[in-house]
Amino acid sequence: MSWARVAVSDVKSRTFAVTMDYGKSTLANDVVGEDFGRKVVLNTISPSSLRRINKINVGGNQKISNEQLPLESDIDGFGFDIDRDLVGTITGQSNDDNFAHGIMTGSDQLNLTVTVDVQNLSKFPKNAYARYTASCYKDPFGWINHIRRFKSKSIIDELDSKVIGLINEGSPKVWMAVPEVIEWENIAGFKYAGRDLHNYIELKLVCSTFREPLTRIDQLKNKNIVAIKADSGEQYTSWQAYKCLYSEVDHNGVSYCINNGRWFSVDQDFVHMVNEEYERIPVSEMEFLPHSVEYTRENDYTQAFVTPSPDHLLYMDAKLVSHGGGRSKIELCDILTEDKTFIHIKPYSGSAILSHLFNQAVVSAELVMSDQEFREKANAEIRDVGGSKGFQILVGCHPSVILAILSEHSEPRPPLPFFSKIVLRYAFRKLRTCGCKVYIKNIPKAI
Repeated sequence: MSWARVAVSDVKSRTFAVTMDYGKSTLANDVVGEDFGRKVVLNTISPSSLRRINKINVGGNQKISNEQLPLESDIDGFGFDIDRDLVGTITGQSNDDNFAHGIMTGSDQLNLTVTVDVQNLSKFPKNAYARYTASCYKDPFGWINHIRRFKSKSIIDELDSKVIGLINEGSPKVWMAVPEVIEWENIAGFKYAGRDLHNYIELKLVCSTFREPLTRIDQLKNKNIVAIKADSGEQYTSWQAYKCLYSEVDHNGVSYCINNGRWFSVDQDFVHMVNEEYERIPVSEMEFLPHSVEYTRENDYTQAFVTPSPDHLLYMDAKLVSHGGGRSKIELCDILTEDKTFIHIKPYSGSAILSHLFNQAVVSAELVMSDQEFREKANAEIRDVGGSKGFQILVGCHPSVILAILSEHSEPRPPLPFFSKIVLRYAFRKLRTCGCKVYIKNIPKAI
């Protein structure tokens, strides 16, 4: 027989459920307080006593990973990026045996070993609540409040309703984009309904395919966006339209953003800092060719831009350098200029694709500056595509980097998803530290 035991106690208008055996399975998911277990653990362990963390890479492809070390360590020992990784579950050694013995684990729930009986059971929730409301964790772990995954169904319903309102108003604060990394050169376009093929996922056009005006979030959750293969016209992949939504909204004094179908609450000071740094990244003054329907794919546009200026621009899109062993292949850039500017171009998409673009720029620039073998391989690729001696990359080269986005927007600076701004912030700092000049550029659609 399997037992499910739950002891319930009230502490300062909060209800505590102490579960034993299978007791946790009897609780509804949306009644568990946000961050309770994490905060109790962080207020009870020392910064160097971490043993295991579960993390989500919110700045990229939403990759979830579990990291465990044989010995206690601080957060740096887990390869954790405080700007781009979100803590799911954290495990460490209690530094107070009067509260908990040995290892304790916290997420929204708290898992630990304590000695309690019927006489002192009521004291434990009070002690746990005191640790939950304490602020001593903010000194070593203050970054944990920057971004938090949000699960409250009632508030998510309110946020979804607010997004529907923004969509119907035609607000620029909500848009759609491809939610994961895809091979753009293999994509002919996207279908929302019927046989019509579209170059991008356009929110206005998606909503126009509904039989009734948009009033419910289920309409977006039940709509599929289909990516079509360029070579065969068959389906490449598909996504729920809701997962293609991106929006940043303020609600009841809190900042939220939706990314890949998940809502996150974001500390407002952190939002301000990231947005301020993004606005300081210089916009490239290079004149780019506006993109249009005749350039249905990224490489079509890149080729069209390079062709009139063969003495100054070199087409390098998809020219991959095998380096580092195994199957590692690195793209130097999409366009190389004679003055050693690396231009990286991508269609406007979700955080995963844009983050991939920014990380790719960091990797190629760092290798050019630090690895002679990579430079030699890159120069061989440059010669293979007909690049003259003037395009060769020499020792001591510190390339300039332009990150260019093909989009439907007209502003010189592309309005990036918040999580992409976080990754760009990291890339910008890293490249500037290496001595590179870095620029952002929006390439608008031809009028």
